[in-house]
Amino acid sequence: MKLIQQTITLILTTVLLMAALPSYAGGKETATIWSAVQVLEDVLSDQSEESIPTSLLRKGDGVVILPGMLSVGFGVGVSHGNGVMLFRKDGRWNNPVFVSMSGASYGYQIGAQSSDVILSFKRPNTIESMLDGKLTLGVDASISAGPVGRETKIATDPTLKSEIYSWSRSRGLFVGVALDGSALTVNDEANASFYDHQGITAEEIIQQPTDNRSSGLRRLKALLDQHIGGEDR
Repeated sequence: MKLIQQTITLILTTVLLMAALPSYAGGKETATIWSAVQVLEDVLSDQSEESIPTSLLRKGDGVVILPGMLSVGFGVGVSHGNGVMLFRKDGRWNNPVFVSMSGASYGYQIGAQSSDVILSFKRPNTIESMLDGKLTLGVDASISAGPVGRETKIATDPTLKSEIYSWSRSRGLFVGVALDGSALTVNDEANASFYDHQGITAEEIIQQPTDNRSSGLRRLKALLDQHIGGEDR
């Protein structure tokens, strides 16, 4: 039985990794940006008690949006997703850095699930660490499941010691989620494709003048400026 479970897990893991292989023809990065726009619009328009408190997002220095992160497995689950990372300096949001996140979990039931993941970065030094290319959540930076509810108070972390807060949405509801051990990495191939510059680094991307060449990027930054940006933090 154990051998069967291991075999099934291996097959499902292979399928997941194959699905996650980059395929940038046809503007996959632009599609990722528009998917991130949709996730952010849903967050900002949700007034229910199961929503992400935008006041907490406003206190952050950066945000990662990973739309449609796929988890699959049997006994041992693996997950992978692609998304964008943006952070602000002097009140301005940088150009997006494309990122990927992968992780594993135990006790996962057979099957597959897609979820949207949002990370809110609370410390500038955490973002700087991420620019080196990889950040292991819970190891290189402390992470906590983010609270939900428009008026909720951060009862689980009253002193804001966590460097990152995380949420996941599946079946329409956002909940705080523990992502310890997941690896967040800069997606060099996606960045090279979107910016048409082989070998471009995350550091070079954020040092560029703000680029609003795509309508999706303009919409994403407009949402961030209107609802999360500004001086009142």
